[in-house]
Amino acid sequence: MLKLVSGLLIGWFGLVASAASHTFFVGTTDIAVNPYTGNTEIIHRFTSHDLETLLSDRYQLRISADSDQYQKLVKQYVENGFSLTEQDGTVIAISWIGIDPGINDTYIYQEVTAHTVLKGIMINHQLLTDYFPNQKNRLNYQSAKIKGSLLFDGNTKQAVLR
Repeated sequence: MLKLVSGLLIGWFGLVASAASHTFFVGTTDIAVNPYTGNTEIIHRFTSHDLETLLSDRYQLRISADSDQYQKLVKQYVENGFSLTEQDGTVIAISWIGIDPGINDTYIYQEVTAHTVLKGIMINHQLLTDYFPNQKNRLNYQSAKIKGSLLFDGNTKQAVLR
């Protein structure tokens, strides 16, 4: 009986360990013009564990998604690693709306006020690709005139919406 319980516990811990560590690193960013408000809405989705790992390592602290510190540090990280630039080089002001940290995924909400033209905007997207070598970030964009997808990784940090 003791061997059975020991075997079950070892198997359970193995499953938990394999679920906690993963080799598939992907994030999603959606940029869409809201026709009702005239604002451009930005939503990022990343694995909470990946953000926790990055921030814990970077700041040498134990940071978890359910802490106030997590929200503050994620905000700083996103504001430094994601930006939009007009064709003339003007950096577009992005407002921070909020963050929804979850057990599995963290959703990050941003907005550009009174901006409906996406064509020609330069995207700088280095979120998590600066830490995880295998990180891939898919960016989907949509307005009344254009729509498409881009892929960012360690080699591709900038792209223009066309």
